[in-house]
Amino acid sequence: MKCLLFFITVLLATIANAQTLTEKTFKFDAEAEAILSLKASSPGADWATKDAEAAVVTLEVDGKYNQDVILFSGAENFEYRVLLGRFAAGEHKLRITLNSSQSASNAKKAVVNAATITPNKIDNKLESLMHAHAPILYARPDTVGKFSDLPVLMWYEIIHEGTTNTIRYSIIFTNEDGGTQTAALMARWGRVTDIEWICEIKFDEQGKIVSEVFQGTNHRTLPFAGRYEAQHPVYIVASRNNNFSDQLPENLPALRFALAPVAFDTAHNSREVLMDQNPWTYRLMYDEMLREGKIATDAEVIGAAGLGIKMLDPRRYLYFDGSSTNTNSALSFAVKLKGDAKWYASDLGQSYFRIDRSGWFRSTVRLPKINHTNQIEQIVVRCEALPDTQARKQDFKPEPTCAIETINKIFLLDEKFTPSASMQLKVKNTPLRFGEMLEIFRRDVTHGKGR
Repeated sequence: MKCLLFFITVLLATIANAQTLTEKTFKFDAEAEAILSLKASSPGADWATKDAEAAVVTLEVDGKYNQDVILFSGAENFEYRVLLGRFAAGEHKLRITLNSSQSASNAKKAVVNAATITPNKIDNKLESLMHAHAPILYARPDTVGKFSDLPVLMWYEIIHEGTTNTIRYSIIFTNEDGGTQTAALMARWGRVTDIEWICEIKFDEQGKIVSEVFQGTNHRTLPFAGRYEAQHPVYIVASRNNNFSDQLPENLPALRFALAPVAFDTAHNSREVLMDQNPWTYRLMYDEMLREGKIATDAEVIGAAGLGIKMLDPRRYLYFDGSSTNTNSALSFAVKLKGDAKWYASDLGQSYFRIDRSGWFRSTVRLPKINHTNQIEQIVVRCEALPDTQARKQDFKPEPTCAIETINKIFLLDEKFTPSASMQLKVKNTPLRFGEMLEIFRRDVTHGKGR
């Protein structure tokens, strides 16, 4: 008992003596969800530098721990949007302190430039349900203090089915420590961030929950059986490829996150388009890979490292965004530059690196350093049969085909990781048999125009 009292005394003293960055009082006229827009910076911090990755700030509301915010954007005055949860009508107090124990050892400074709290009213309309039911995430225990696989951007989309509406929540992590190797991620997904759906909540016409499922480990879809805070389901990141669990351990990790979700529609876009709209996600992706020693030199990618855990600077890739229907087949792209007799392929000669799924896709081709898409002379897309036992038989059942439905855009990243203007091209809905290629771009090298 004496030990417990001593621990509580030390804990209370630590909280009391924590460096307060700002305090703010807010008042709600009625019960509402509180959305915080926090503009803050971490002078001297750098996500790419070990032991200086970021400062961490702790949010407390009415004297209770709420969550932590990792200031991943360093000295930039960046806007971090989070959900504080549901609060009754009346006056409440937000306190933001420096979490010195979780901050990087060489990033112990944080500056709060603005903290704006807005209410989101409570009713059964979709506009309020999307915030009221957004999930809360506890950090994966082995990432705490390591500044790895950080959840940075959550979005929601609404799926209408008859009289029901389903809200699906998904999230972008800076990277993943497990799962697909780096080079394959760039070829098959066009990024090394990790994008995962968290949960789906189905509502009836009255806004009552009909069913609730989430993505468990090994990508299993499971019914939610965990706990809530107000109406927010609470999860923990439970695997190195960032799947989730609704069963919380007794000793919870030191960090948790409640990101404010943004609206995004994947019915007409690849998920990666959200990264294009938020180019800082590419910069974070690069910085984390650089810190972890996964950004290769040209000499390294010639060898085995080029097919393993390393990649080139993401500004050395040409990005493809489009959709297709693949039947027992897979896609890859190849690019030829002006004045270069070589062709550069997205699959790097590896069958696993091809896109073997249907629907929206993102892929890349790594290139020698170029400054503009006007240095590209020709692009083709290839249809390949899947590398399975059927390839040893006389007949394919069904015969492998690729239907290229659209190529939305082809672009480079500039020095600030912002996607360049897309190359101008027109792609018709064209079916291909396995072994066939389709030219989707050719530049008239005489006049410098593409067609």
